[in-house]
Amino acid sequence: MSGSCNSPSPPSQAKDLPKNAPARWSTANHANTTKAWQGRGASKQLSARQPRWFVCSADPLFTSLRLCLTAITGGLLSTAVQSAPNTAPAQATPALAYVDRVIDGFSATDEPLELKFDDFNASGWPRSWRVDYSLFSQKGSSDTQSKTINFSGFLDTPNYGTFSVNSSTIEQKLDLQSTQTLGRGTTWRIDQRAIPLDGGWRANLGAGDINTGIVPMGRASGRISIPSTQIRGATGQLALGDIAEINVAKGPAGLFNGLDVAGFEKLEGQLSSLGGQFRLANSSRDPQASRSDVAFQLIDGRAITYSGSGGTTQNTQGLWVSSAWEGVAPWNSSLAKGFGTPSDRPGGLRVQGNIIQSSSTREGDALGLWADATWRTERWRNAAGVYRLEPLLRWGTAALASDLKGVYWQADTATRQWQASFSSEFSDSVQPASPNVSGRSAFFTANARYRLDSRNAVGGTLSAKALSGSGQSLSLNWDRVGDWGQTQWRGDFAHTVEGHTQRYSMDNSWPVAQPTTLGTSLAWERTSSGSTPGTGLIWGVLGTWSPLPGWSLDSSVRGASRSDGGASLNANIGLNLQVKNGWLLSLRYTESRGKEPLQPVLVSALTTALQPALVSTPASSSLQMTLSYSGRAGRATAPLGGLPGAAAGGLSGSVFFDADANGRREASESGVPNITVILDRRYVTRTDAQGKYSFAYLAAGTHLIEISADNVPLPWNPLLRDPIKVDVTVRETATQDFAVQK
Repeated sequence: MSGSCNSPSPPSQAKDLPKNAPARWSTANHANTTKAWQGRGASKQLSARQPRWFVCSADPLFTSLRLCLTAITGGLLSTAVQSAPNTAPAQATPALAYVDRVIDGFSATDEPLELKFDDFNASGWPRSWRVDYSLFSQKGSSDTQSKTINFSGFLDTPNYGTFSVNSSTIEQKLDLQSTQTLGRGTTWRIDQRAIPLDGGWRANLGAGDINTGIVPMGRASGRISIPSTQIRGATGQLALGDIAEINVAKGPAGLFNGLDVAGFEKLEGQLSSLGGQFRLANSSRDPQASRSDVAFQLIDGRAITYSGSGGTTQNTQGLWVSSAWEGVAPWNSSLAKGFGTPSDRPGGLRVQGNIIQSSSTREGDALGLWADATWRTERWRNAAGVYRLEPLLRWGTAALASDLKGVYWQADTATRQWQASFSSEFSDSVQPASPNVSGRSAFFTANARYRLDSRNAVGGTLSAKALSGSGQSLSLNWDRVGDWGQTQWRGDFAHTVEGHTQRYSMDNSWPVAQPTTLGTSLAWERTSSGSTPGTGLIWGVLGTWSPLPGWSLDSSVRGASRSDGGASLNANIGLNLQVKNGWLLSLRYTESRGKEPLQPVLVSALTTALQPALVSTPASSSLQMTLSYSGRAGRATAPLGGLPGAAAGGLSGSVFFDADANGRREASESGVPNITVILDRRYVTRTDAQGKYSFAYLAAGTHLIEISADNVPLPWNPLLRDPIKVDVTVRETATQDFAVQK
């Protein structure tokens, strides 16, 4: 129950009562509506005139208690009246004096019938928190033991925005018998978001292990964008809708590290950033017909050490300037009616130009130029761009794609049955390594998907690369929804200079009763040439199981074995036990062994330039035990994003690498750690080492959920960039996963 009532009430009742009126029946303000009992039947007279108007408590438990008392009392009174003799009076019954005493044993002078303070903490602003104590043991190249304390909490205020806290303290030793401490570290952040200011402005503040700010135009939908840099410091943002935005940040440079136990590594040097974005005045009568924006972002690094500097401290600066225009395309006379920005509607066009200048006391100066355009026709959505990125281009501590110039064009369309897209790209080196070495590359890919009926769909992707690093790849798939759930059969074929590869796979989401989930993956691969020819079997299992209330088991296991004796195993299995209200015990086992086979795929030169270097993960296994306590308090224990006494549910999900770009998590796809997740643009949390996040106590209704692209490793990008709506129902936990794709 949400604290609402179905009983009719006069329009003036709620406002006539004082704010802190006792939570009980009240007819004192409506005595004028109580008349003398008249008529022949006492039963009829009583049922027609008994008081029905009462004040509804915001607390659902108390509301339920009152309704039960109403039903019981009404039933007893009705029974007593029906048993009385049904004789008509000789004359009209005189009006009875009003007595404010509805239930026998209670009067107007009695204490209000309400829950005591000890039953729940009703003081202060709505808030929630969670504390974890974790023991972690890992075996690998060296045996280590870790102790971790995590704390996260939210505090919702009426006039000062929402406070979010996320912190971890880690102590690591060589092993249980060793007294040597390898190190102690902390990772933390505090956010104050959605602070209301005069004139419609909103402020967001943050401190701790955070990312430097990036204005929205810096995360444009083009192929190239400026990255956010990790610091241990403070950041601030002022925003006036999408009209203006200013951000500033400062602090020591840092780096998020750790896979099983997330941490933050502080680097040498200081970073400062400043940015702004502003909409220019629009002379058009239709504010959606056209708009112009300008933006800039500045970053300054002093005495920093970054990858590739050889351990030498450097000073670096970076300046990015951009301008964008959006409106009716020159080749169209008008813009189609509808919602959204002009580039989202047929006839619309958006163009953005970018300049980035970087300098380093070690590597010198570099310049980057690129422009992106997006437009719509009746059927196709198009994106095109041109770029020239000089060598040694960087942004703060991050190296950008460099020594590359070229053009690209992408387009996609969709109907109820068809989905189709293609992309092409031509690129070359800005400074070839030698006159005899060409950096030219041409790339083309086409994708199509056709829905045969409500249960079957087929699709395929063809890619070709020419000039340098030539090759071809073909992927065919068939999706079917049947008695065995949702199944996808895939065939992947690749022919590159490294060798020839064939892979046949089947991914299946099994039809099990919620909240249980089960997905399996099975693939057979054959490599006919290259450094490791032979065959291999690849498999995976992903699922959750809840055999008893309060118990849950989640697992992600992937493995492979090859004919040459090579094998790999990646396992992540967790058991969660709800010990008592608010208490949770978790056990998690992980194992990583061998090198997992890579999916045969061809990518363009620009995509390759955006990819980070592959890091070889040593074989290891770990066991983690976590004891956590979570609670909430505040006026009537208001849930996040809701009013006191509102019905509540939960929201959880994961961020994962969508390697096959189908928008659905397979058993072979892993999670992305340390991704910032934002609820209703107010509450901030992060994904754990397995890529999972959760908001345990939300008001029932529709919420906005989004992830920040700042921590997503390039060249991966979120498939869903804008906030999406999720419906949370009473006493249920909604699920929303986020895919990141290349």
